[in-house]
Amino acid sequence: MTTVSVLAGALLAVSGCDATIGGSAAPAMTTDSVATEALWDPCTQISDDVLRQVGVDPSTRDNTISGVENVEGWKLCSWHDRAVRWNYALGVWATTHSIEETKQDQNNIDFADVMAAGRSGVRFERAEDSHEEMCYLSFPANGQSIEISIYKTVLTEDERDPCDIALSAAEVLVPVFPAK
Repeated sequence: MTTVSVLAGALLAVSGCDATIGGSAAPAMTTDSVATEALWDPCTQISDDVLRQVGVDPSTRDNTISGVENVEGWKLCSWHDRAVRWNYALGVWATTHSIEETKQDQNNIDFADVMAAGRSGVRFERAEDSHEEMCYLSFPANGQSIEISIYKTVLTEDERDPCDIALSAAEVLVPVFPAK
């Protein structure tokens, strides 16, 4: 449940949503739902074989954030490295938001250029991540951005840095992404 809460908070912050009474999210500004429907769908476009190469369990797939599907401007999917007592969650997010918009969000910090599978992108972290448990990579892809996120649990047995895990996953995932 912690992953869902963290990923939900990250999605709301990145997507410009404001929390309302009752815990649901209301878009601060709307994105064309047609554009959202046209986004690349990581849940259907990433095969189980690719997921196993990345090091996550395909059976742990989740396409919701706190039970909410189809947030305007986003298509997402996440998996854990294992079904029980998982160490980290991998999220893959397709969005109508550009990398420049991501850079303008003051909640996103520590940007650095990265290269994965021959494609350039950016690495960033979240300002509220005081325990350094999260890392994000974002790559341009055919008029959209595709983000890879890693969230490690506090009680993880995996001592790797979340950004190292994300970059390793990107080497396998980026070739599956739509062309630039």
